[in-house]
Amino acid sequence: MAPAIVLRGDARNLPLPDGCVDLIVTSPPYFSLRDYGYAGQIGSEGTPGEWLEALWACTAEWVRVLKPEGSLFVNLGDKYAQDTERSRNGQTGHLAGYGRLSMGPRYSGRLQNGVQRKSLLGLPWRYAIGCCDRLGLILRAEIVWAKPNGLPESVTDRVRRAHEQVFHLVKQPRYYAAVDEIREPHTATTRPNFDGRHGLTPKAANALTALGQDVDRCGNNPLGKLLGSVWEIPSAPLQVPARLGVDHFAAFPPALVRPIVLGWSPPGVCTACGHGRRPVSNGERGFRRGYSDPASNHDFGSRYRSPLGRQNGDKEPKAWAITGYACACTQPDAPTRPAVVLDPFGGTGTTALVASAYGRHAITVDLSADYCRLAAWRVSDPGERARARELPKPPPVPDGMEPLFDMKA
Repeated sequence: MAPAIVLRGDARNLPLPDGCVDLIVTSPPYFSLRDYGYAGQIGSEGTPGEWLEALWACTAEWVRVLKPEGSLFVNLGDKYAQDTERSRNGQTGHLAGYGRLSMGPRYSGRLQNGVQRKSLLGLPWRYAIGCCDRLGLILRAEIVWAKPNGLPESVTDRVRRAHEQVFHLVKQPRYYAAVDEIREPHTATTRPNFDGRHGLTPKAANALTALGQDVDRCGNNPLGKLLGSVWEIPSAPLQVPARLGVDHFAAFPPALVRPIVLGWSPPGVCTACGHGRRPVSNGERGFRRGYSDPASNHDFGSRYRSPLGRQNGDKEPKAWAITGYACACTQPDAPTRPAVVLDPFGGTGTTALVASAYGRHAITVDLSADYCRLAAWRVSDPGERARARELPKPPPVPDGMEPLFDMKA
């Protein structure tokens, strides 16, 4: 059981040294959605621009504590420009269990940033582009979190929003990644045929070479296919003991955090070179480029031939699997320490719970004493820790109805 540290603190001023965190996974408060009862809280700004400025200031602090080879994953939801919602008594609206709504000033006509009333503001993408333009980060991917059991909306002239964005940002082109840990089984259209040295037919390999592609990296991987950019994951209700006295909570589903922790934080960090160990599979085809450190002349993305793998002239192994972990330093037998995973807007502690359950050091930070108490319960509760490693289950289908989608874990 890896330790999880729960800190009451501000995401804009973390009590951590520079470059100490391997992975950051977080979901900041969305613009003008909930009032958590703290003056100056993120999300309570008067305009979308002020919210973005505050969030970029937070991100600059996260970049400070993130290792050069670390990754940052940020989940954000969008918002429409609209009039302040009013309840029947004329006061600011409430939703049971969701806290006091604060929709911001009444919008009429065009906003200061030129967005028309009823327009989707595009705040997640404005944030991501600002991270690149202002902070010099590299945007590696946009993950669409599709919610098959999303809440209904009382609209009649547009589609219901059933997704949120998760942005993957890094500090440098070469960074830690272990996607072999989270590959999916091949389907009939992606199953490798090993009809050539690269898992491609000779004709396909020649065509890719002519286009300047690295054929060694284009073939079907026997361990499975890469995760796509759309993750269909149901939201997960959280049952909190009454003794904790917490009235509201909005929790990440552990299934959203699990592949990020496994794919972008090392299971162990080498104490000799300070870099994360990467998975090694049998049947490796030798070296493959990855991130490098010019100062030490190490190529930490190289893949290592497993002792169980095939050599030149050998047949393909009957079963492909991850057989161990290695880094590129000169002391392959050096001990390791757990990676550090941080959530600066920790909330109910889902990121810390999943990271700790999978052997990482976890740090969760939040301004709210209630949320810190809730997070402390979750990371230590055996039942919650067991659920953090469970595969998600699709929402139930009413009797007599067929599911509209094939909802897979």
